[in-house]
Amino acid sequence: MYQVIRGGYETKHPNSFVRSCPVGIPNYLLLIIHTAGQFQIGQDITHITPGHALLISPNTSYRYGNPQGAYIDDWLHFSVSSTIDFSKVFPMTNQLFPVSDTKTLTQLIKQILWEASYTKPPYLKQNIDSFFTILINHLLASYGSKDMITTASLSYESQFQSLRLEMRNTLSEKHSIKDYAQMIGISESYFQHLYTDYFGVSFQKDLIRLRIEEAQYLLSTTNLTMEEIADRCGYTSNVHFYRQFKSLTGITPNKYRKYGPPAFHTDIL
Repeated sequence: MYQVIRGGYETKHPNSFVRSCPVGIPNYLLLIIHTAGQFQIGQDITHITPGHALLISPNTSYRYGNPQGAYIDDWLHFSVSSTIDFSKVFPMTNQLFPVSDTKTLTQLIKQILWEASYTKPPYLKQNIDSFFTILINHLLASYGSKDMITTASLSYESQFQSLRLEMRNTLSEKHSIKDYAQMIGISESYFQHLYTDYFGVSFQKDLIRLRIEEAQYLLSTTNLTMEEIADRCGYTSNVHFYRQFKSLTGITPNKYRKYGPPAFHTDIL
């Protein structure tokens, strides 16, 4: 399906680097951009901040780089099987758009290059296609939410990702907006704004959802008591735990443990 031609990740180009190709190239070029830059696709010139992606289609005129300073990107030349209408799979060719997780995209490109260089048949083609599918899906997700991603949220991307992972791994502990805002070095109101902007849900609602998801997992896979589960999920009150669990799932914790998710057991509601 996909054939890797050449690529690089976290490539540090010389200062004032500019690459120009007036007639394009016969394959696709994917760029994940880590610094500010200037891009020209056809006749359109755009100046961007770090954290953008661009997929240039074959035989498209382009010029890109950063005439004013350093330029760093991940880049991947690749071709696609003629049996696939890639314009339908990836409709946003030749459009710059913000990406919410450049680290993951970098790792995927790195892995694709590794597979292309060192993996032997019969796994080579399958592995490359698999990682390409994941890469394309991440790009599609970012493109689909491009109007929700702001420059501000991108600048705090790594802090918010680490914060949310910490929340998920320490649900039994107290998590407050005040503490996290101080940790990142921003106001509480700005923290709440960025959190909602980045994850599409408020901090408090997201924390409750994470706790209830953990409770569902513990109810399904352990024999812990309700009190133990409530404690592990950060609840000091069993009544509060029961109320929030039923509000989100439509079923009590006891019935969830006995019957499973309500979507599959509507008769008990």
